[in-house]
Amino acid sequence: MRTTFFLLITLLIGFTSCEKNTDDDRAQDELELRNMFDEITDLANSVPCTDSNDWEFIPYGSKACGGPQGYIAYSKSIDVDKFKDMVEDYSQAEEEFNIKYKIVSDCSVVQAPNGVICKDGKPEFIYNN
Repeated sequence: MRTTFFLLITLLIGFTSCEKNTDDDRAQDELELRNMFDEITDLANSVPCTDSNDWEFIPYGSKACGGPQGYIAYSKSIDVDKFKDMVEDYSQAEEEFNIKYKIVSDCSVVQAPNGVICKDGKPEFIYNN
């Protein structure tokens, strides 16, 4: 009986001392995600778009219902392996964020672009309906 009592007390203390996600934790995690995405966009925008043949695109992020948040264009002249690793890390971090904070989304499917054109030095997506 005494062993059972101590086991119950130990379990109760263990459950009540479990770390809870606070608003501060969520704000910090959101800031980290924003910083990661800013680094991605900075690298993607580090080269002016002058020839659309030098550009590709990649899905990024993770919607709570699955699938990417969107697509981002990048020049093939940047460190593409580093860029793709950054996008993959960001997407994984966003997926973990969604799970940790029980995020919900609209579950809409983001349409993939058909290509990239250059307009005023910036890449723009082409969509064929």
